[in-house]
Amino acid sequence: MATTTALPAQRRSLVDVLAGAANVMVSFGLALSWGIVLIVLVSVGVGTIPVFGLGLLILLGVAWLLRLVLTLERWRARAVHDLPVPDLSTWPPQPRDGAIMRSLRPFTNGEYWRSFAHHALKMMLGLAAGAVFIWLAATGWAGIWTLTTGAVSFEPVPGAYILPDWAPVVGVLLIALALVEMWAAVLIDRSLDAAMLSVPAEQLQRQVVALTDARDGAERAAEAERRRIERDLHDGAQPRLVNLAMTLGMARNKLDTDPEAARAMIDEAHTEAKAAVNDLRQLARGIHPAVLTDRGLDAALSALAAQSPIPVQVRVDLAERLPRATESVAYFVVAEALTNIAKHSRATNAQVVVNQFGQRVRITVFDNGIGGARVSPGTESTGLAGLHERVRSAQGTLAIQSPDGGPTILTVELPCAS
Repeated sequence: MATTTALPAQRRSLVDVLAGAANVMVSFGLALSWGIVLIVLVSVGVGTIPVFGLGLLILLGVAWLLRLVLTLERWRARAVHDLPVPDLSTWPPQPRDGAIMRSLRPFTNGEYWRSFAHHALKMMLGLAAGAVFIWLAATGWAGIWTLTTGAVSFEPVPGAYILPDWAPVVGVLLIALALVEMWAAVLIDRSLDAAMLSVPAEQLQRQVVALTDARDGAERAAEAERRRIERDLHDGAQPRLVNLAMTLGMARNKLDTDPEAARAMIDEAHTEAKAAVNDLRQLARGIHPAVLTDRGLDAALSALAAQSPIPVQVRVDLAERLPRATESVAYFVVAEALTNIAKHSRATNAQVVVNQFGQRVRITVFDNGIGGARVSPGTESTGLAGLHERVRSAQGTLAIQSPDGGPTILTVELPCAS
Protein backbone atom coordinates (compact mmCIF):
# COMPACT_ATOMS: atom_id res chain seq x y z
CA MET A 1 0.00 0.00 0.00
CA ALA A 2 1.37 3.40 -0.93
CA THR A 3 1.85 5.89 1.88
CA THR A 4 2.08 9.65 1.84
CA THR A 5 4.15 11.83 4.11
CA ALA A 6 2.86 15.21 5.21
CA LEU A 7 5.05 18.22 4.56
CA PRO A 8 6.65 19.83 7.64
CA ALA A 9 4.73 22.78 9.00
CA GLN A 10 7.34 25.32 7.85
CA ARG A 11 7.37 23.96 4.29
CA ARG A 12 3.59 23.71 4.25
CA SER A 13 3.29 27.32 5.38
CA LEU A 14 5.78 28.47 2.71
CA VAL A 15 3.87 26.56 0.02
CA ASP A 16 0.62 28.15 1.18
CA VAL A 17 2.11 31.64 1.05
CA LEU A 18 3.59 31.06 -2.42
CA ALA A 19 0.28 29.67 -3.67
CA GLY A 20 -1.55 32.63 -2.15
CA ALA A 21 0.88 35.07 -3.78
CA ALA A 22 0.37 33.41 -7.14
CA ASN A 23 -3.37 33.64 -6.55
CA VAL A 24 -3.12 37.38 -5.90
CA MET A 25 -1.16 37.84 -9.12
CA VAL A 26 -3.85 35.85 -10.99
CA SER A 27 -6.38 38.38 -9.67
CA PHE A 28 -4.05 41.14 -10.89
CA GLY A 29 -4.03 39.59 -14.38
CA LEU A 30 -7.82 39.14 -14.33
CA ALA A 31 -8.31 42.77 -13.37
CA LEU A 32 -6.22 43.89 -16.35
CA SER A 33 -7.86 41.51 -18.83
CA TRP A 34 -11.24 40.14 -17.81
CA GLY A 35 -12.14 43.25 -15.83
CA ILE A 36 -11.70 45.44 -18.90
CA VAL A 37 -13.61 42.96 -21.09
CA LEU A 38 -16.47 42.89 -18.57
CA ILE A 39 -16.72 46.68 -18.50
CA VAL A 40 -16.75 46.82 -22.30
CA LEU A 41 -19.41 44.11 -22.62
CA VAL A 42 -21.69 45.74 -20.05
CA SER A 43 -21.24 49.12 -21.74
CA VAL A 44 -22.10 47.65 -25.14
CA GLY A 45 -25.12 45.85 -23.68
CA VAL A 46 -26.48 48.97 -21.98
CA GLY A 47 -25.78 51.07 -25.08
CA THR A 48 -27.62 48.73 -27.46
CA ILE A 49 -30.77 48.28 -25.37
CA PRO A 50 -32.65 50.79 -27.57
CA VAL A 51 -31.75 48.70 -30.66
CA PHE A 52 -34.79 46.38 -30.50
CA GLY A 53 -33.69 45.22 -27.06
CA LEU A 54 -30.48 43.68 -28.42
CA GLY A 55 -28.61 44.93 -25.38
CA LEU A 56 -30.78 42.81 -23.09
CA LEU A 57 -29.63 39.65 -24.85
CA ILE A 58 -26.01 40.82 -24.59
CA LEU A 59 -26.42 41.52 -20.87
CA LEU A 60 -28.02 38.10 -20.35
CA GLY A 61 -25.04 36.49 -22.10
CA VAL A 62 -22.67 38.52 -19.91
CA ALA A 63 -24.54 37.31 -16.82
CA TRP A 64 -24.06 33.68 -17.87
CA LEU A 65 -20.38 34.29 -18.65
CA LEU A 66 -19.95 36.00 -15.29
CA ARG A 67 -21.59 33.04 -13.58
CA LEU A 68 -18.92 30.77 -15.10
CA VAL A 69 -16.20 33.10 -13.80
CA LEU A 70 -17.78 33.14 -10.33
CA THR A 71 -17.81 29.33 -10.34
CA LEU A 72 -14.09 29.36 -11.14
CA GLU A 73 -13.53 31.86 -8.31
CA ARG A 74 -15.04 29.40 -5.86
CA TRP A 75 -12.83 26.68 -7.24
CA ARG A 76 -9.81 28.96 -6.68
CA ALA A 77 -10.80 29.53 -3.04
CA ARG A 78 -11.06 25.79 -2.44
CA ALA A 79 -7.84 24.91 -4.28
CA VAL A 80 -5.59 27.69 -2.94
CA HIS A 81 -6.87 28.34 0.57
CA ASP A 82 -8.51 24.94 1.27
CA LEU A 83 -11.73 26.62 2.41
CA PRO A 84 -15.15 24.88 2.70
CA VAL A 85 -16.68 26.83 -0.19
CA PRO A 86 -19.92 25.39 -1.65
CA ASP A 87 -20.72 25.52 -5.35
CA LEU A 88 -22.76 28.42 -6.63
CA SER A 89 -26.34 27.27 -6.23
CA THR A 90 -29.27 27.86 -8.57
CA TRP A 91 -32.93 28.20 -7.73
CA PRO A 92 -34.74 25.87 -10.13
CA PRO A 93 -37.58 27.30 -12.25
CA GLN A 94 -40.98 27.31 -10.58
CA PRO A 95 -44.12 25.91 -12.24
CA ARG A 96 -45.56 29.39 -12.77
CA ASP A 97 -42.39 30.90 -14.24
CA GLY A 98 -42.62 32.24 -17.78
CA ALA A 99 -39.84 32.13 -20.33
CA ILE A 100 -38.29 35.41 -19.14
CA MET A 101 -38.37 34.44 -15.47
CA ARG A 102 -36.85 31.04 -16.23
CA SER A 103 -33.92 32.71 -18.01
CA LEU A 104 -33.42 35.11 -15.09
CA ARG A 105 -33.85 32.56 -12.30
CA PRO A 106 -30.08 31.75 -11.97
CA PHE A 107 -29.38 35.43 -11.25
CA THR A 108 -32.21 36.27 -8.85
CA ASN A 109 -30.72 34.99 -5.59
CA GLY A 110 -28.54 36.89 -3.17
CA GLU A 111 -25.76 34.32 -3.38
CA TYR A 112 -25.04 35.19 -7.01
CA TRP A 113 -24.72 38.91 -6.30
CA ARG A 114 -22.71 38.36 -3.13
CA SER A 115 -20.34 36.21 -5.16
CA PHE A 116 -20.15 38.98 -7.78
CA ALA A 117 -19.29 41.55 -5.09
CA HIS A 118 -16.58 39.19 -3.83
CA HIS A 119 -15.22 38.84 -7.37
CA ALA A 120 -15.08 42.63 -7.83
CA LEU A 121 -13.33 43.17 -4.48
CA LYS A 122 -10.90 40.35 -5.25
CA MET A 123 -9.95 41.90 -8.59
CA MET A 124 -9.48 45.35 -7.00
CA LEU A 125 -7.31 43.80 -4.29
CA GLY A 126 -5.28 41.95 -6.92
CA LEU A 127 -4.88 45.09 -9.02
CA ALA A 128 -3.69 47.21 -6.10
CA ALA A 129 -1.52 44.56 -4.42
CA GLY A 130 -0.04 43.34 -7.70
CA ALA A 131 0.83 46.84 -8.91
CA VAL A 132 2.46 47.82 -5.61
CA PHE A 133 4.38 44.53 -5.42
CA ILE A 134 5.68 44.83 -8.98
CA TRP A 135 6.78 48.43 -8.40
CA LEU A 136 8.49 47.69 -5.08
CA ALA A 137 10.22 44.56 -6.38
CA ALA A 138 11.32 46.17 -9.67
CA THR A 139 12.57 49.32 -7.97
CA GLY A 140 14.39 47.31 -5.30
CA TRP A 141 16.04 45.13 -7.89
CA ALA A 142 17.11 48.24 -9.80
CA GLY A 143 18.76 49.56 -6.62
CA ILE A 144 20.70 46.33 -6.15
CA TRP A 145 21.64 46.29 -9.82
CA THR A 146 23.47 49.62 -9.45
CA LEU A 147 26.38 47.58 -8.03
CA THR A 148 27.12 46.29 -11.55
CA THR A 149 26.11 49.30 -13.63
CA GLY A 150 28.31 51.91 -11.99
CA ALA A 151 25.45 54.42 -11.75
CA VAL A 152 26.27 57.65 -9.96
CA SER A 153 22.86 57.88 -8.28
CA PHE A 154 19.66 55.96 -7.70
CA GLU A 155 16.18 57.50 -8.02
CA PRO A 156 13.49 55.17 -6.54
CA VAL A 157 10.83 57.90 -6.96
CA PRO A 158 11.00 61.03 -9.06
CA GLY A 159 13.03 63.72 -7.29
CA ALA A 160 14.44 61.39 -4.59
CA TYR A 161 18.14 60.79 -5.37
CA ILE A 162 20.17 58.28 -3.38
CA LEU A 163 23.93 57.96 -3.43
CA PRO A 164 25.31 54.84 -5.13
CA ASP A 165 26.65 53.45 -1.84
CA TRP A 166 23.15 53.43 -0.33
CA ALA A 167 21.29 52.23 -3.43
CA PRO A 168 21.75 48.46 -2.76
CA VAL A 169 20.60 48.88 0.85
CA VAL A 170 17.49 50.74 -0.24
CA GLY A 171 16.92 48.10 -2.92
CA VAL A 172 17.04 45.28 -0.36
CA LEU A 173 14.64 47.17 1.90
CA LEU A 174 12.22 47.72 -0.98
CA ILE A 175 12.28 44.04 -1.90
CA ALA A 176 11.69 43.12 1.74
CA LEU A 177 8.79 45.60 1.82
CA ALA A 178 7.42 44.03 -1.38
CA LEU A 179 7.46 40.58 0.27
CA VAL A 180 5.73 41.90 3.38
CA GLU A 181 3.16 43.68 1.24
CA MET A 182 2.44 40.47 -0.71
CA TRP A 183 2.19 38.45 2.51
CA ALA A 184 -0.40 40.94 3.83
CA ALA A 185 -2.26 40.78 0.50
CA VAL A 186 -2.40 36.97 0.78
CA LEU A 187 -3.88 37.22 4.27
CA ILE A 188 -6.47 39.76 3.11
CA ASP A 189 -7.27 37.63 0.07
CA ARG A 190 -7.87 34.55 2.21
CA SER A 191 -9.97 36.52 4.68
CA LEU A 192 -12.05 37.86 1.82
CA ASP A 193 -12.71 34.34 0.52
CA ALA A 194 -13.52 33.05 4.00
CA ALA A 195 -15.87 35.93 4.84
CA MET A 196 -17.84 36.03 1.58
CA LEU A 197 -17.72 32.49 0.19
CA SER A 198 -16.96 29.84 2.78
CA VAL A 199 -19.33 28.22 5.25
CA PRO A 200 -18.24 28.55 8.91
CA ALA A 201 -17.27 25.30 10.63
CA GLU A 202 -19.99 25.78 13.25
CA GLN A 203 -22.62 26.14 10.54
CA LEU A 204 -21.33 23.04 8.78
CA GLN A 205 -21.56 21.12 12.04
CA ARG A 206 -25.12 22.34 12.61
CA GLN A 207 -26.03 21.31 9.07
CA VAL A 208 -24.54 17.84 9.61
CA VAL A 209 -26.49 17.43 12.84
CA ALA A 210 -29.69 18.67 11.19
CA LEU A 211 -29.25 16.36 8.19
CA THR A 212 -28.49 13.39 10.44
CA ASP A 213 -31.57 14.17 12.51
CA ALA A 214 -33.66 14.54 9.33
CA ARG A 215 -32.35 11.23 7.97
CA ASP A 216 -33.22 9.44 11.21
CA GLY A 217 -36.66 11.03 11.15
CA ALA A 218 -37.17 10.02 7.52
CA GLU A 219 -36.24 6.43 8.32
CA ARG A 220 -38.66 6.28 11.23
CA ALA A 221 -41.39 7.96 9.19
CA ALA A 222 -40.86 5.51 6.33
CA GLU A 223 -41.00 2.58 8.74
CA ALA A 224 -44.20 3.93 10.29
CA GLU A 225 -45.70 4.42 6.83
CA ARG A 226 -44.78 0.85 5.86
CA ARG A 227 -46.45 -0.51 9.00
CA ARG A 228 -49.54 1.62 8.32
CA ILE A 229 -49.82 0.27 4.78
CA GLU A 230 -49.37 -3.30 6.04
CA ARG A 231 -52.04 -2.72 8.68
CA ASP A 232 -54.47 -1.19 6.21
CA LEU A 233 -53.95 -4.05 3.76
CA HIS A 234 -54.27 -6.67 6.50
CA ASP A 235 -57.38 -5.12 8.03
CA GLY A 236 -59.06 -3.87 4.87
CA ALA A 237 -58.38 -5.07 1.34
CA GLN A 238 -56.83 -8.44 2.21
CA PRO A 239 -59.80 -9.96 4.10
CA ARG A 240 -62.19 -8.59 1.46
CA LEU A 241 -60.18 -10.25 -1.31
CA VAL A 242 -60.04 -13.52 0.65
CA ASN A 243 -63.79 -13.41 1.19
CA LEU A 244 -64.25 -12.58 -2.51
CA ALA A 245 -62.21 -15.63 -3.54
CA MET A 246 -64.14 -17.91 -1.17
CA THR A 247 -67.50 -16.58 -2.38
CA LEU A 248 -66.57 -17.09 -6.03
CA GLY A 249 -65.35 -20.61 -5.22
CA MET A 250 -68.64 -21.52 -3.57
CA ALA A 251 -70.58 -19.95 -6.45
CA ARG A 252 -68.61 -22.07 -8.93
CA ASN A 253 -69.45 -25.25 -6.97
CA LYS A 254 -73.18 -24.41 -6.91
CA LEU A 255 -73.38 -23.20 -10.48
CA ASP A 256 -74.67 -26.54 -11.80
CA THR A 257 -76.70 -27.73 -8.79
CA ASP A 258 -78.21 -24.48 -7.50
CA PRO A 259 -78.02 -21.65 -10.09
CA GLU A 260 -80.10 -19.25 -7.97
CA ALA A 261 -77.76 -19.58 -4.98
CA ALA A 262 -74.75 -19.25 -7.28
CA ARG A 263 -76.21 -16.07 -8.77
CA ALA A 264 -76.73 -14.60 -5.28
CA MET A 265 -73.15 -15.47 -4.37
CA ILE A 266 -71.88 -13.81 -7.55
CA ASP A 267 -73.86 -10.68 -6.67
CA GLU A 268 -72.30 -10.77 -3.20
CA ALA A 269 -68.85 -11.21 -4.73
CA HIS A 270 -69.46 -8.26 -7.05
CA THR A 271 -70.33 -6.05 -4.08
CA GLU A 272 -67.26 -7.30 -2.20
CA ALA A 273 -65.04 -6.59 -5.23
CA LYS A 274 -66.28 -2.99 -5.41
CA ALA A 275 -65.61 -2.58 -1.68
CA ALA A 276 -62.09 -3.97 -2.13
CA VAL A 277 -61.44 -1.57 -5.02
CA ASN A 278 -62.62 1.31 -2.84
CA ASP A 279 -60.31 0.19 -0.01
CA LEU A 280 -57.36 0.06 -2.40
CA ARG A 281 -58.28 3.46 -3.80
CA GLN A 282 -58.36 4.91 -0.30
CA LEU A 283 -55.01 3.28 0.45
CA ALA A 284 -53.47 4.73 -2.72
CA ARG A 285 -54.87 8.15 -1.85
CA GLY A 286 -53.21 7.86 1.56
CA ILE A 287 -49.84 7.17 -0.10
CA HIS A 288 -49.99 10.16 -2.45
CA PRO A 289 -53.31 11.62 -3.59
CA ALA A 290 -53.67 12.33 -7.29
CA VAL A 291 -55.37 15.68 -6.63
CA LEU A 292 -52.22 16.89 -4.87
CA THR A 293 -50.09 16.15 -7.93
CA ASP A 294 -52.58 17.47 -10.45
CA ARG A 295 -54.05 20.55 -8.75
CA GLY A 296 -51.76 21.43 -5.87
CA LEU A 297 -52.04 21.85 -2.12
CA ASP A 298 -55.09 24.13 -2.01
CA ALA A 299 -57.31 21.67 -3.89
CA ALA A 300 -55.96 18.67 -1.98
CA LEU A 301 -56.63 20.27 1.42
CA SER A 302 -60.10 21.32 0.29
CA ALA A 303 -60.79 17.68 -0.62
CA LEU A 304 -59.62 16.61 2.84
CA ALA A 305 -61.90 19.17 4.48
CA ALA A 306 -64.86 17.95 2.41
CA GLN A 307 -64.29 14.38 3.65
CA SER A 308 -63.99 15.39 7.30
CA PRO A 309 -66.95 14.49 9.57
CA ILE A 310 -66.68 17.92 11.24
CA PRO A 311 -66.80 21.30 9.47
CA VAL A 312 -63.33 22.49 8.41
CA GLN A 313 -62.42 25.91 7.00
CA VAL A 314 -59.34 26.00 4.75
CA ARG A 315 -57.33 29.05 3.75
CA VAL A 316 -54.18 28.65 1.61
CA ASP A 317 -52.17 31.79 0.87
CA LEU A 318 -49.17 30.92 -1.32
CA ALA A 319 -47.50 33.09 -3.94
CA GLU A 320 -46.49 30.04 -5.99
CA ARG A 321 -46.72 26.28 -5.84
CA LEU A 322 -44.47 24.63 -3.28
CA PRO A 323 -41.83 22.01 -4.14
CA ARG A 324 -43.38 18.56 -4.43
CA ALA A 325 -41.71 17.16 -1.31
CA THR A 326 -42.88 20.10 0.80
CA GLU A 327 -46.40 19.81 -0.61
CA SER A 328 -46.50 16.13 0.30
CA VAL A 329 -45.41 16.70 3.90
CA ALA A 330 -47.82 19.62 4.30
CA TYR A 331 -50.70 17.49 2.97
CA PHE A 332 -50.03 14.60 5.34
CA VAL A 333 -49.60 16.98 8.27
CA VAL A 334 -53.12 18.30 7.69
CA ALA A 335 -54.52 14.83 6.93
CA GLU A 336 -53.14 13.36 10.16
CA ALA A 337 -54.21 16.41 12.16
CA LEU A 338 -57.80 16.24 10.87
CA THR A 339 -57.90 12.49 11.51
CA ASN A 340 -56.81 13.06 15.12
CA ILE A 341 -59.36 15.84 15.54
CA ALA A 342 -62.17 13.62 14.28
CA LYS A 343 -61.13 10.70 16.50
CA HIS A 344 -60.15 12.32 19.78
CA SER A 345 -60.95 16.03 20.10
CA ARG A 346 -64.78 16.11 20.22
CA ALA A 347 -64.49 19.36 18.27
CA THR A 348 -67.38 20.95 16.43
CA ASN A 349 -65.24 22.86 13.93
CA ALA A 350 -61.65 23.19 12.76
CA GLN A 351 -59.57 25.58 10.71
CA VAL A 352 -56.53 25.02 8.47
CA VAL A 353 -54.34 27.98 7.45
CA VAL A 354 -51.31 27.69 5.17
CA ASN A 355 -49.13 30.72 4.42
CA GLN A 356 -45.60 31.40 3.27
CA PHE A 357 -43.03 33.76 4.73
CA GLY A 358 -39.63 33.97 3.11
CA GLN A 359 -38.17 30.53 2.52
CA ARG A 360 -40.55 28.72 4.89
CA VAL A 361 -44.19 27.70 4.88
CA ARG A 362 -46.34 27.61 8.02
CA ILE A 363 -49.27 25.20 8.47
CA THR A 364 -51.63 25.96 11.36
CA VAL A 365 -54.45 23.59 12.32
CA PHE A 366 -56.94 24.79 14.96
CA ASP A 367 -59.83 22.96 16.62
CA ASN A 368 -62.21 23.86 19.46
CA GLY A 369 -62.10 20.41 21.05
CA ILE A 370 -61.26 19.24 24.56
CA GLY A 371 -57.48 19.62 24.18
CA GLY A 372 -54.93 17.46 25.93
CA ALA A 373 -53.05 16.48 22.75
CA ARG A 374 -49.40 15.65 23.32
CA VAL A 375 -46.46 14.74 21.11
CA SER A 376 -44.25 12.01 22.52
CA PRO A 377 -41.27 11.46 20.19
CA GLY A 378 -39.49 8.17 20.68
CA THR A 379 -42.70 6.20 21.20
CA GLU A 380 -44.43 4.18 18.52
CA SER A 381 -44.51 6.32 15.38
CA THR A 382 -48.26 6.68 15.09
CA GLY A 383 -50.58 9.66 15.49
CA LEU A 384 -48.85 12.86 16.57
CA ALA A 385 -45.57 11.02 17.17
CA GLY A 386 -45.55 9.80 13.58
CA LEU A 387 -46.42 13.31 12.44
CA HIS A 388 -43.46 14.64 14.42
CA GLU A 389 -41.14 12.17 12.67
CA ARG A 390 -42.46 13.13 9.23
CA VAL A 391 -41.89 16.83 9.94
CA ARG A 392 -38.38 16.15 11.23
CA SER A 393 -37.58 14.22 8.08
CA ALA A 394 -38.27 17.41 6.10
CA GLN A 395 -36.09 19.49 8.47
CA GLY A 396 -39.18 21.26 9.76
CA THR A 397 -40.45 22.10 13.23
CA LEU A 398 -43.66 21.13 14.99
CA ALA A 399 -45.26 22.85 17.97
CA ILE A 400 -48.58 22.12 19.66
CA GLN A 401 -50.60 24.12 22.16
CA SER A 402 -53.34 21.97 23.65
CA PRO A 403 -54.29 22.78 27.24
CA ASP A 404 -56.87 20.57 28.94
CA GLY A 405 -60.26 21.87 27.90
CA GLY A 406 -58.91 23.16 24.59
CA PRO A 407 -58.56 24.63 22.15
CA THR A 408 -55.73 22.89 20.27
CA ILE A 409 -53.39 24.71 17.89
CA LEU A 410 -50.92 22.67 15.86
CA THR A 411 -48.22 24.70 14.08
CA VAL A 412 -45.76 23.21 11.60
CA GLU A 413 -43.05 25.11 9.73
CA LEU A 414 -41.31 23.58 6.71
CA PRO A 415 -38.48 24.84 4.49
CA CYS A 416 -39.80 25.49 1.00
CA ALA A 417 -36.78 26.88 -0.87
CA SER A 418 -36.32 25.13 -4.22
